[in-house]
Amino acid sequence: MSEPYCHNCEFIDEIKRNFIAQQLNNQARIRELRRYATSGFARVFDQAPILLNVNEPDRPGYVDDPATPRGVRLVERQLWRPEGERRPGRGLESVPRPAVESLFLIGSSGSVGHHAASDLDYWVCYQDGALTAREFELFQRKLAVLRDWAKADENTEANFYAVNLADPPRGRVTRLDAAETEGAVAPLLLLEELYRTFLFVAGRPPLWQGLPLSVTESEYRTLTRSLAAGPEAEYVDLGYPSLPTPQQMLAAALWLARTSEADPFKGLLKIVALLDQVESDFTRPPLCDQVKGAVLAAAPDMLPVDPYLMTIDRVIDYGAWRLTPEQLELLRVSAVLKILGGGGGQPVTAPSEGSPKRRLLADWVEKWGWEPARLTRLIDYSHWPEADRLRLDDELLGMLSSVYIRIARYLTRHYPGRVNPQDEELAPLAARLLMRLKGLDSTVETLPSKRHQRRLSRALVLKRDTESRTWKLHVPGLAGLDHHNLIYQHSRVARVAAWLAHNQVLGPKTRLEVQSAEVAPVTVRSLEGLIKTVKEAFPPFDLRHENLDTLWSVGGQGRILLALNLETAPERTELETVDLILRTGWGEMRHYFLPVDQLSLAADKYLKITQAVLKESGDARPENLVFHAPETPEMRIAVNNLRGAMALARRGRARVEDGAKEKLRLDI
Repeated sequence: MSEPYCHNCEFIDEIKRNFIAQQLNNQARIRELRRYATSGFARVFDQAPILLNVNEPDRPGYVDDPATPRGVRLVERQLWRPEGERRPGRGLESVPRPAVESLFLIGSSGSVGHHAASDLDYWVCYQDGALTAREFELFQRKLAVLRDWAKADENTEANFYAVNLADPPRGRVTRLDAAETEGAVAPLLLLEELYRTFLFVAGRPPLWQGLPLSVTESEYRTLTRSLAAGPEAEYVDLGYPSLPTPQQMLAAALWLARTSEADPFKGLLKIVALLDQVESDFTRPPLCDQVKGAVLAAAPDMLPVDPYLMTIDRVIDYGAWRLTPEQLELLRVSAVLKILGGGGGQPVTAPSEGSPKRRLLADWVEKWGWEPARLTRLIDYSHWPEADRLRLDDELLGMLSSVYIRIARYLTRHYPGRVNPQDEELAPLAARLLMRLKGLDSTVETLPSKRHQRRLSRALVLKRDTESRTWKLHVPGLAGLDHHNLIYQHSRVARVAAWLAHNQVLGPKTRLEVQSAEVAPVTVRSLEGLIKTVKEAFPPFDLRHENLDTLWSVGGQGRILLALNLETAPERTELETVDLILRTGWGEMRHYFLPVDQLSLAADKYLKITQAVLKESGDARPENLVFHAPETPEMRIAVNNLRGAMALARRGRARVEDGAKEKLRLDI
């Protein structure tokens, strides 16, 4: 496309018509936003542009420094206004040197995905080079003050991300911390999500929004030089939404598979959208193009075009074609619970009769052939027994992992040399995913969702079931302790303690009760002491790049816990049982039970325990052994002897290895 063509009157008129269509859709979505918004959410939405435009002591967002950047470009000319306001009011006047070039909302606002607990994610865009280091620091402080105001005064989560306008076109986004979103590992996906879901709040709109769908990436670059270059241009350049590379797609899928615990419903929808794109060999049009095409083609009475609904429809259509019936069902359940507000551990809100959400759900039930009771059950999700919610989350995260593996296999097979699942940047994410996978009986289970930590940290009852000889952990309910509120069970209390510590379930205000009809030395005090020992031996796992040398080490890394004579009657003074707990290089916790009561000689017991420790840990140092044992003379002797046995075993192993090396040299 030549430069003169960029100034062709018919082409410019088409762009203007497109922007009018986008503007009408934007207004319709803002009306939807107000339909679903809480009063606090609406007030933050109404006030945020005004508060970014001013810096006054009597208004939220004030920073006590006259150099604090403020101002939103063209704010007084925007169609957006606080609800009920028709004239420019205080705070809407122009600022000579505005700091904010564009203000967007990204996410589910104004769509069927918007619910009572939704937050506001703002992109606060500034011009490259417009702020000094000191001014940027003040600007960030102002955004943080606005975030705190929204939470404290309006009970609304509002995030204000400062975005340098030069970053998105370069494929670099400063919105979030590194490796905290799929946008950090694949910025082009974040740009596509912005273009697909954003609400234009104030400032200059992005040029891409008004361009015809036929414009190619090279033509887009030509157009930006004419229509979005310089601070006085009518539009801003946020970049062209080209597809990520196969390696970036792999990284995004891995990130979603590992970090969707907080909202597995949304995570599953997003990772299947990636699967759709990958298995089409990147030939499917980006979702943002599909949404834009629908907006430009829609009659005014058909607005708004809902990007969230279009995304769900495309993903579920793909699932009906390419997923198993069980996976498709999980995908449909995720879609329903997501629009009901069940993500992030929030309560589900039943939509009112006759509302758009209720009509949509009725359409889905009919289309999918569901019984009405199926929908009723999902609407009642907030009242499900904890065990049922844990089971569903476990299934969802299992599917997330399997979809990631499917994406990884497809990419490595079809794009050899262009993808590397063992890339150093991806290794920590892959390791964390392994922590959640099941396979070995010794692996201490990981909670499927971090939100369960918050829900479970209230009151817990650990009961010894004499019939099954199993310890059962319950969240007590009105009906007592039954399978509906059972959240974990195992034959050994050490495994329960390891599970509680590994998943960081116990909070400072947790009330823990122990019920045991058997004569066993397990009380609340002894259990809490054991849990404390486990926590001290294995603090919260934090995998960083300096751990990469031991990342894939199967054996125990660091400390190894030996709990002696747990659940053994106090009068039994000889060493009878050992519970062994260790952690692998990638953070997986493991538990082994060693009964030694059938061995008559103490030396044989120490040998069996030492051999088990060396087998499971690889190379345990005596100083890394941590013991939890009754305070008796016999157990103190056992602890000292086990340390000595471990030292001797390591020296013996070293001599054997040295001898083998010497023999090898002689043989050569």
